[in-house]
Amino acid sequence: MATWLLALDTSTPRTALAVGRIDGDAAELVAHATHDDRGKPASAELSPRISALLAEAGVPARALGAVACGLGPGMFTGSRVALATAKGLALGLGCPLFGLSTLAVVAGAEATRGPVLALLDARRGDVYAAPFVVGDDGPERLAEDRCCPLAHVLADLPAGFAAQARAVGPGVNVVADALPADLRARSLALPGADAPGLWAAAARAARREAPADVATVDAVYLRASYAELGLNTPKRPPYRSPFV
Repeated sequence: MATWLLALDTSTPRTALAVGRIDGDAAELVAHATHDDRGKPASAELSPRISALLAEAGVPARALGAVACGLGPGMFTGSRVALATAKGLALGLGCPLFGLSTLAVVAGAEATRGPVLALLDARRGDVYAAPFVVGDDGPERLAEDRCCPLAHVLADLPAGFAAQARAVGPGVNVVADALPADLRARSLALPGADAPGLWAAAARAARREAPADVATVDAVYLRASYAELGLNTPKRPPYRSPFV
């Protein structure tokens, strides 16, 4: 029996949404949307966008049989918003939740096939990165997600990978000058995740992986936040109440 799967990711400067059917080894994308959220928060728009996509697909929310969600790495707030929404849906519907690496979502972008190095800008001189091979079954991981300087990523790539791969994602422009010339020439500087990539990662997870524990699954940061490191600078001087 086919299962309706809703997938979402807001860990990059784009919101990606997809809904489709999973039936055994078959996966059919029915409706999808990619929204450019650079310069504005995605959180206020996420629920209406999901409702609109389900309406486009002709699928009532109660008919969903599974939810998949990008967990990061990427934008900390975006990852938390998507996960909170996905958890609420999974708990309310009593359906499984599949956690996705946002790097896998980026790697599975519509224009990619073959070896892909997914790159997101982690700032502070680092990238979020992982190598994949993207085929008809979606992005297959070759190494774990990392947060480190690009030089470390390149040094640890599988033998022969860089000679055929293309780098993909928002991190490409940030580190373009540090990429080997041939790899840079094949690269694709996407502004964020896209819906076809999200569906590719979600469909693979739903068919091949065990669901996450909804109670314990968490966003993936790979690094401490500025607040945790004590690096945040207050926007205004501390205010002392005259009543204290």
